[in-house]
Amino acid sequence: MTKSKKTILDRVTRDFAFRVCPAGADPDRHADREHVRSILGSAAIDLARIVPESRELNHALNKLDEAVHWAHDAIDRYSEHSPDVSQ
Repeated sequence: MTKSKKTILDRVTRDFAFRVCPAGADPDRHADREHVRSILGSAAIDLARIVPESRELNHALNKLDEAVHWAHDAIDRYSEHSPDVSQ
């Protein structure tokens, strides 16, 4: 494994690492958010291992990071645990 490939894997591991539920946060919503992070993090690690180091790999990893963001946003807005959901 090259040094830059290790750097990419370190970045992916850091970006998609488990985060402890903050005090006062809804544990169910946090669990949903972490489940999304885990699924997309596994995909990111697989891509980092399989795809050659390239601009395209960087774009793919950025898009997975963006997917985490949008999924978390949807969980926060529309989850049954969210106070924003109209009943």
